[in-house]
Amino acid sequence: MKKLARYAGCLFAALALTACDEDYTDWANPQTNPQENPAEAVSAVIQALPEATIDREQAPDTVALVSLPVLVNVPEGSQAKVSKLLLNESHVLPFVEKDGAIAVAVAQLDSVVENLYLSRAREERTLSLTVDASAITPDGQALKAPANTVEVKYLQVTPPALEEAYYILGDFCGWTADAAAPMTNKGNGVFELVFETTGAAWFKIMPKSAIVDGSVDWGNVYGSAVDSDTSTETFITWSNAQAFKVSDAGKYRLTVDMKNWRYAISPVSAEIYMTGSAYGWTDWQAFVPVNGHDGQFWRVIYLSAGEEFKFAPQAGWGGDFGADQLRFEDHAGAGLSGTGNVIVANEGWYLLYLDATEKVLETYTPDVYLIGNTAGSWNIEAANLFSVPASKDGEFVSPAFVAEDEIRVCVHPKESVDWWRMEFIVLDGKIDYRGNGPDQARVKGQAGQRLYLNFTNGTGSVK
Repeated sequence: MKKLARYAGCLFAALALTACDEDYTDWANPQTNPQENPAEAVSAVIQALPEATIDREQAPDTVALVSLPVLVNVPEGSQAKVSKLLLNESHVLPFVEKDGAIAVAVAQLDSVVENLYLSRAREERTLSLTVDASAITPDGQALKAPANTVEVKYLQVTPPALEEAYYILGDFCGWTADAAAPMTNKGNGVFELVFETTGAAWFKIMPKSAIVDGSVDWGNVYGSAVDSDTSTETFITWSNAQAFKVSDAGKYRLTVDMKNWRYAISPVSAEIYMTGSAYGWTDWQAFVPVNGHDGQFWRVIYLSAGEEFKFAPQAGWGGDFGADQLRFEDHAGAGLSGTGNVIVANEGWYLLYLDATEKVLETYTPDVYLIGNTAGSWNIEAANLFSVPASKDGEFVSPAFVAEDEIRVCVHPKESVDWWRMEFIVLDGKIDYRGNGPDQARVKGQAGQRLYLNFTNGTGSVK
């Protein structure tokens, strides 16, 4: 108590000095009272109680995690009060005080752990635990008592083994083994399916092992913990699995991570348009689909410094998105930013590549290639690049054709995307993009001729 009185006296003196000296304080050299010796600071000490790994498959319903705090440097007779039990510094665990310890329901611990690590994989995880604690003095004061951090190890339950193939059973494909839609293996336990439905649809996930004698073993089918789950991202369950659901007609990309038992679904845009300050916010510029890559689009375009724009899945407002929803990958120095509209920092020609499903906008240099016999090579080569104009209304110009043959032109920003998936030609004076269409009609060029492209007005010519 003497110590507390001394602190109160110092505080009173400091306040008095502040009041008398307010007009003459040297703010560049503020005065402070000496800090309390750290060795005398109020604190709380806890200990981890489980000596072995807490195994969800063997643990009791409730487990004691840490001891009640022992208070240090507090007035005699003070009592500890714990307000929060924290996992990995920020995740709060519900707890009870029981038999001199802080205990938690293992089911709640498991739920917090799986959401913290976004995984249901059976992996031993080291959990850091601490508490928010106070010392309640005999006269009723509450003194904050910072606590140390301790560690315990935790092991989640064993999910079904990862399999080589997974399928979707559902309204849009069928609920029998032979009608199930196979998912594409993306590697590392991730599988994907793009599907289309004409209305609301329910579906479940079927591993290959659930196909028994040509029929579905429904006890081995996976889904949601709740029926008609419309979540865009959640966990997959293998026990008493219910159906996931999409509410509206449309095209969707369904992704499952079967190592971590995570589910995600998002709509796939069939078209994408851009408008902005350069177009009076009323003129919508169509982007070109990347052939065979649902939800991915591109365009060669001139951007002005300070220009702003947004995207929409149709040539009009509705479902539009901008910088808030997009992740930028700037490979060309456009300097894209913004909190609503996308804002351009650096003027020039760019190739924009948009993944409208994952909401990723990439910028590349506007490299356009002549390819094929007129170029003398079927490889993407720097020697076959078009020249890039300095102005918005200028023309891209190809190298001179080396032979009389069909003219083939493309952009190729990504090694993972075949060049013909981003191919285009000039027909009747207009740039004609392949997009998601079949192989295009062909136009022949003569040796010595060049192809001229104006991407701003969509025209082209051979001369």
